[in-house]
This record gives sequence, C-alpha cells and structure tokens, in this order.
Amino acid sequence: MKYPQLVSHLAAAHLQEHTFACPAGGQLLVTPRGARVLGLFPDAAGENTYFVNPELLDAAHAKPYLAGEHVLGGDRVWIAPERGLFFRGDQLADGVTTQASIDPGAWRIAALSARSIRFVNDFTATFFRIPGSIVRGRVERSIRAIPSPFAHFPDAVGGLKDCAFAGYEVASRFELLESPEDPLYFGLWFLIQLVVPAGGYLYAPTAGRTVITDYYEPTGADYVTVTDTHVRFKLDSIDRHKIGIRKTEALGRVGFLSNPLPDGRTTLIIRNFLNDPSAHYADVPLHTPGGTQDSIQSYNHYSGPTGFGELEFHTPGVNRAMPEPVVTDTNQVWAFSGPRTTLARIAAKLLNLPLGTFD
Repeated sequence: MKYPQLVSHLAAAHLQEHTFACPAGGQLLVTPRGARVLGLFPDAAGENTYFVNPELLDAAHAKPYLAGEHVLGGDRVWIAPERGLFFRGDQLADGVTTQASIDPGAWRIAALSARSIRFVNDFTATFFRIPGSIVRGRVERSIRAIPSPFAHFPDAVGGLKDCAFAGYEVASRFELLESPEDPLYFGLWFLIQLVVPAGGYLYAPTAGRTVITDYYEPTGADYVTVTDTHVRFKLDSIDRHKIGIRKTEALGRVGFLSNPLPDGRTTLIIRNFLNDPSAHYADVPLHTPGGTQDSIQSYNHYSGPTGFGELEFHTPGVNRAMPEPVVTDTNQVWAFSGPRTTLARIAAKLLNLPLGTFD
C-alpha cells in the first residue's frame, strides 16, 4: 500500500495521522491510536514496508473492528510477559486477549515537532495468574525521524546511491507503579509487523551458537537455521511458528531481508537495540514458564501472502522489589529498498555477517 492510500484509509477510519520526513527522502507515518508507526516508506512514492490490518481498508468494516480487540499492524509496544497479561491461563484453550489498556491504550500526545512526537500512556491491566490482581504503570514513547547509518560515510557500501532509505528512533521509559507481587518482572515488548508477500528471512547475528526457544509448534529446518554466527528464520505467513533467541548470545541487531517481488523490489529492515545479558527478561513461553530469557523473538503468522511476519525484541524487566522500578530504552529502525544485491551488502555490513549468508 502506498502512502496516499494509507492516509485515505486512516481518514475513512477516523484515525489521526502524523507524517515525518526522513533526511534521506523517505517518510514515516505515526498514528496516536496505539502510538504506532503504521507506515514506513524508504521510497516516499513506493510501497509501505509495514503490514496494515486489511480491516482498515474498508470504512464500513473499520468502525466495528476498532471498537473491539484489534491489532492495527506496524510497529507497536506491548507490556511483557505474555503469560499473565495476554494468556488467561496455562494453555491456549484457556483463551488469549489483548487488553485495551495496553493496546490501543489511552496514549496522549505530550510533545509534537516537525521531526518527532512523544506519547504517554498510563495503564492498569489485569494480571490473570493471580485472581483479582492488577499491574499499573506509565509508558512514555518518543518517535523521531533519523538519518541513514551511512549518512556520514556514503561510500561505506557500494551501490548505496541506488537504494532508498527511511529510519526512526524510539526512546521509551517504563515505570512499574503497582504489581501483584514485588518479585514479578514486567518489561517493554517491541513488535514490528512486516509485509511478507514474497517471503524472506530474519537474520540475527549471535555470539556463538545459541539456543532457540519454540513458543508454538516445533520449528523445523525448513524454517530455522542455527549456526555459530547467526540465526536465520523464514517469514512467509504460511505456517505458524514463533522462536526466541536468548539474551546470552543476542548481539542487539536483527534484520529482515525480503525476497524480490516480480517488479524486483526488495526491502531490508534492521532494528538496533540494547541487549543486556545481566538483566532479567520477563517473557516466557506459555508451556515452559521456566523460560530461557529471550531478548529477541520472531513470529511467522499463517494467513497466507496477505499476512505478516514479526520482528520483536524485549527490554530488560523491572519489578517492585527494585529501589527504582524503571527501565529506559532507545532503539533505531533502518529501512532500505532497492536491488537485492545491494541490500545484501548493506545487511552484511550492519549485521556483521559474511555476504554469502544472504545468498
């Protein structure tokens, strides 16, 4: 979907939007509903690299859809852990919900400029694992357009002039104000829903061979490859799989390189974030609550070519036993579009992996 179409659909759904121009010519679109980056366009005249829920594309469907539980798409922030805040019990059959206080939340605009926007959300959510209990907190989320990581070194990768770029930075603060029990950890959970019509692969560089966690069905070699330098995970929206990469080997960058579409268009999305092996990460699989402390996750949906894949990461968790139960985070998203051969060179550079990794 191109930018004018997205703006038109948001207007028909009565969703406010703010557009920010990137220094290199791309643009990003943010909606206060959910404090989302809903559009990311390396080429301002090109296609959105982010998935947008098809329910928004029809004005008649949009209103009832938005009135209930919903996921818009794009880049959002949730509160972890999923077990307790989203899953109602110990198995999927017990039900799953997205609490409205978390998403879409009640975000308000605290500051707005030509290049950035800042949101605040005070939330109270049910913690299902302890009947009658709640979690209360405040999340602040600032989003600003940023230059390319190669802005000062345009010759760092050959062929950069043939690629378009858009990027942004998200600065967040989460304060845990109330918890059912002091030792329980809660943290921020960042999720990007990507357009994967032609499929592609997520690449996560690692410090040695890591341990992969399965959150749903077992993930076979047709979807995931684990090596001494990285993890490769296929995103095609065909079979449901979700994997986690533990904090011990994660290196703070993860990227998605798409397969070319018939018109030759290829996209590369990279997220740069803080990974802290010393910290406690809050999210765990529903079926193995002991967990492996995963800081990176990726989810492959199963709705076909019009579906999505997710690139996810977590901040360290905090609890009320800490002197100051606050976590701050600043991360960057870099999006490129252009010839796949050039995007592979960019991915090799930014992910510090051999070029042959992307063959």
